[in-house]
Amino acid sequence: MSTFEELSKLIMVSDICESFIGEFDKSQSVESVWEEWIQDLCDEKALDPMDQFALVKSNQKTIGWIGFEDLDSSKKTLCECMEPIRGNILISSDTSLLDAIHIVCRKDEPIYLILKNNKFIGWLHYNHFHKLPFRMCLFALLIDLERVLLKLTKSDPTSFLRNLSEKRLDKAKEIHELRYLSSNKEEKIFDSKLIECTAFCDKFTMLRKDPEIVQKAPSINNKFGDKAEKIRNDIAHPKGEKSGLFPIEKEKLIPFIEWAEELRQQLDEYVN
Repeated sequence: MSTFEELSKLIMVSDICESFIGEFDKSQSVESVWEEWIQDLCDEKALDPMDQFALVKSNQKTIGWIGFEDLDSSKKTLCECMEPIRGNILISSDTSLLDAIHIVCRKDEPIYLILKNNKFIGWLHYNHFHKLPFRMCLFALLIDLERVLLKLTKSDPTSFLRNLSEKRLDKAKEIHELRYLSSNKEEKIFDSKLIECTAFCDKFTMLRKDPEIVQKAPSINNKFGDKAEKIRNDIAHPKGEKSGLFPIEKEKLIPFIEWAEELRQQLDEYVN
């Protein structure tokens, strides 16, 4: 089992879902809910009202949910503009992130409602996977892949470095000078250290120019290889956890994970 799989099975949906901003009765007017949503629930907590969802109840029983953008001023009561509870948007709070990504990425629902002991405790959106728990899982996936890329290129560093352009080689040497104030100048040892100073994308370039490796690990030529470094860097240095910042589109996340796992396995088998 890979590090990614182990981590994403240990972390649950309850670790990344968001709480509902409140609960409203279906008979309440849209105008009164709008005012309470803005003034009482969001302003005091400095929350963006557009990023919040609430539950709708009838006789203390949850019957639906609503987002701020659903508060249609042409309607009189919440009952007219709420979304009903449907079984296909319910997820248990103890669902692992590994299982949750397959649910969320393969459906086209605006949000999912999280249940714990028959109580709604929050809601889940694709962008919540940008939070630290899942970023950590995805980072582990790419670190494991880079580990085997590094191991393979260091098996014959001098030969692989010849596959880099002068510009990329000079960049690696700049990093080498900063990282190693003094270093053994023996060619193989020096080149091995120089390999460590190459970028994620450089390792793909070096390996893609080896016909035998391409034959044994065909996934190395997948277009995801060109995006992997940016995704890794965005995960490692996020600009925040707000909506819209997850570094890969929903429809591409599962294929990307499957590609990274498959390539790592192919290269591991080749190395070993």
